[in-house]
Amino acid sequence: MSYRINNMSPYWEGGVFCVPKAVADGLMNFADEKKLKALLLILSDSGKVSVKELAKRLRISEEEAEEAVLFWVNEGLISDSTLKQVVEAEKTEIKKAYESLPMPSLTPKDIVKMCGENEELADLLHSSEKILSSSLSNAMKSNIINMATYYGLPVPVIVTLLEYYKSERDSGKSITTRTLQNMAKEWAEEGVDSLEAASAKLQELKDTKELWGEVLGRCEFDYRKPTTAQLKMLSRWQRDFDDEMISFACNTMKKYTDEEKRSVKVVDNILKEWKRKGFKTPDDVKAQPKSDGKRKTDSKLKRKPSFDIEKIAKKAKLNDNYDL
Repeated sequence: MSYRINNMSPYWEGGVFCVPKAVADGLMNFADEKKLKALLLILSDSGKVSVKELAKRLRISEEEAEEAVLFWVNEGLISDSTLKQVVEAEKTEIKKAYESLPMPSLTPKDIVKMCGENEELADLLHSSEKILSSSLSNAMKSNIINMATYYGLPVPVIVTLLEYYKSERDSGKSITTRTLQNMAKEWAEEGVDSLEAASAKLQELKDTKELWGEVLGRCEFDYRKPTTAQLKMLSRWQRDFDDEMISFACNTMKKYTDEEKRSVKVVDNILKEWKRKGFKTPDDVKAQPKSDGKRKTDSKLKRKPSFDIEKIAKKAKLNDNYDL
């Protein structure tokens, strides 16, 4: 018996998407109903559905939804980049939840009640006093409790944050409770949920601060403390390029920019342009043909690369995120 596809059915009005023939030919024999349904949802949403959303729509646990996603990753039907989209979608949902629900402001009475009902919170505050070597103000107690209850950070992660805070203060560096709270928020949004992940974040922060000093030295700028936006900018550089490429960008900025127009913002725009063009090494930049146009007699202009450094400098002037 043969069947005819009824392409006039109203079900087609919602659109179509592709399912590999291999799923029907054999893979479906190894996948249960939950995994097959999860695959259909992932394909229909172009990989942007979160594990939490999968669990909700399929009426299964988040553990089962994650297992279904990993099954298709291991089969090679969806890639790690697709899985990354799933995770990123989930992080976005968490971030939106934080933004929509204001952080509670706890009174001394609230704190006493919460610690009386939750022994783990009481132990956390007791441990925090030992770490900080001082009694805690109500504001600090509220901050620490919110790390656990509002941001959902595990105790080892909170302890790591407090130890970092104490170390920074003991070394004479300026760090506020607001900075501590912002770090907790960022870590929660990024899914830092273990001691290993927390240690990795602190190492990343240390590496970024060291890079800041190196960049200022390469650019021949006077040292000043980096802002939060500048640290995020450097983290982006480190994700996109190696040290050689960052150093080359600093030298390029010095070579083709008048001294009074030089800034870290210009370096940032150069790196953004290189990323857009897919440059990975200095050789990639040097291999680009020189821009066409009237021949210049000035030797400095003859060496001008294919990108317009003056245009980059103007863009940097309009962007004050990373001002020095």
